[in-house]
Amino acid sequence: MMMMIQPAALVNNTPEKKRPWILTILSLVVCMGSFFHLFKFIQILINLQVLQTLPITVSLVYLAVVGFIWGIAGLFLTWSLWTGKPWSQRAGLFLSLAYMIFFWIDLLWIAEPEVLQTRWLINLILTTLGIPAIILLLNLKSSRDYFNGNPAKID
Repeated sequence: MMMMIQPAALVNNTPEKKRPWILTILSLVVCMGSFFHLFKFIQILINLQVLQTLPITVSLVYLAVVGFIWGIAGLFLTWSLWTGKPWSQRAGLFLSLAYMIFFWIDLLWIAEPEVLQTRWLINLILTTLGIPAIILLLNLKSSRDYFNGNPAKID
């Protein structure tokens, strides 16, 4: 007698969750941002001796720690969005708001006055549009269903 191998989704009688395309895009954007921050962290470690000779007004330890923390937090968020963990919606909202607040504190604290004068408006526009967009994406019905186990419709 020959046994047929069945996909895991059929054996467990649990339907496989289908990730909404908008969450796929959001996950990839968050992943790219995470890699940017981790790349910054790695570049600081690799080029530490050269960077120490430059007239940098911000602590290299600060820059490295910030790059590492946002890189790891972003990878965690990417993984939770990609796999549809129940806490993904709250984590996405929290990390988005925390990143926005940190970004503005960092920009106002570190940026040179000339840079701040030329970039504050575009940063304000992107922040003003970005946060509501993320809130909207995470609160779409398809996103909520994906995070909450994709419940079956009862007719």
